[in-house]
Amino acid sequence: MMPLLYAGSLLAQSAPTTVINRKQLFQQILAKTSIEEVRMDQITFAPGQGAPVHHHPCEVYGYVVSGEILYQPAGEEAVLLHTGDAFREAAGQEITAFKNAHDDKPATFVAIYLLKKNQSNIIVNQ
Repeated sequence: MMPLLYAGSLLAQSAPTTVINRKQLFQQILAKTSIEEVRMDQITFAPGQGAPVHHHPCEVYGYVVSGEILYQPAGEEAVLLHTGDAFREAAGQEITAFKNAHDDKPATFVAIYLLKKNQSNIIVNQ
């Protein structure tokens, strides 16, 4: 069989007896929407760094790659996201806290934005 090329990586076909380990991280049913662009960013916060109070005009899904993130949507209890945790930020939902929970090491996460064409992915609240 021919190997598969994906995003610059060579993925060899697995032998039929090889088991692929899959862990579902998150599942969400989407409201009827028109998604025209998907953007995926890897973001690293320096120790203690975080985002200002903000919201997104689109659905955002994320995954903590390393470290811990203090996450608090408006009106909800703050939660501590650990390495390997997935999260969702609803379109228009104010995020009052999203920051590296540690003052001595960085934290990295991946954010996936479901956008309309040429739409901004974040709005800082005034």
